[in-house]
Formats: sequence, structure tokens, C-alpha cells
Amino acid sequence: MITESILYFEPNEGYETTTRAVIECVRAYLAAHPIEHVVAASSRGYTGAQLAALRRAYPQLNLVAVKMATEVDAIHKVEFDEGHRQAMRAAAITLIGGTHAITGGLDRALRDSLGGWTANNIVAETLYLFSQGMKVCVEVIAMAVDAGAVPKGAEVIAMAGTGRGADTAIVATASGSTRLFEMDIHKVLAMPLKK
Repeated sequence: MITESILYFEPNEGYETTTRAVIECVRAYLAAHPIEHVVAASSRGYTGAQLAALRRAYPQLNLVAVKMATEVDAIHKVEFDEGHRQAMRAAAITLIGGTHAITGGLDRALRDSLGGWTANNIVAETLYLFSQGMKVCVEVIAMAVDAGAVPKGAEVIAMAGTGRGADTAIVATASGSTRLFEMDIHKVLAMPLKK
């Protein structure tokens, strides 16, 4: 039997506070576990830039920030912060952008144009039972594998959040979107409490 703790966040904690706490939680986990890959959702660049703290502590890590596709940025009026982009470059953090592996692409077009639910929506809603960040953690792992930034089958830590910043972190075996159900979630390191 193994006993480990999960970091839980109260509703309405600020994204900067939760992101710093998740980064610290991941840093502490890495101290005891030889994981080589950390992936973070970063729509505006804030969370990706915060990965620089992990680079200082663990220079060998493969750090990957995942942003939305440019067209999705335009739909949601999201602008990626150039200062954060520069901070990521300085810390050798890989930045990738792409279509959401679970809630993007053709399924989104069909839902938006014709209404109704697709299989992808069912997967997303199931993961939302945990938190928005849980769905996004799974999604950014798949996107990172799809982009070749993380190898399939590697153990990875993923971070994501609700709206902005990070409030969720998991440890998983990485898999891409075409083999999504080969992804295994081993541990939850942090997540928000439901209201």
C-alpha cells in the first residue's frame, strides 16, 4: 500500500496562486521520481513561462508548453503574450500549438454547425467530472505526442487549469490522439475541489 497526498484547491483561488502551487507540487514530485517530460497547457503563455522554475531545478527535463491553434485563439480572442514567449525561449521550453485533441477539429465543426454531441464530447464531459484541467491535461499530452515533442509510452507530468493558469496536475503514460485510450493516468497530483 502506498499513501500519497493530492493538492486540492478551493474554488475561486487565483490562477497565479494555484499555478505557483502546482509548479511547486510538480517540482517536489520530480525530486523523488525520475520523470523526463513535463507538459503544460498555456493558452496565453503564463503557465508555460512558469515552467522556467522547473528548468532551473531540473535542467535535463523536456519541458513542453501547448497552446491552442491560431484559429481557435481568434475565436476566443486569446493573444499569446510575447514576454512569456521570450521567457520560454530563454528557458529552452518547447512551445507547440495545435487543434485540441479532444474538443477540436472536425468534431467541433460538426457540433458548432449541426448541433448535437459527438463521441469526443462524451470523452470531454467524462473528464470534466474531475475538472476542466483534467480534460486539458489528457488533451495536451496527446497533442504533445502528436507533435513529436513527447514520445509515446513515456511517463509524463501534465499541468492544466480552469480558464487560466494551472490547478490540475497528473502523472500519465503518454499517448497521441489516435491511440488516446492507450494513455494511462497513474496519479493525480493536484486538482480543484468542485463547488
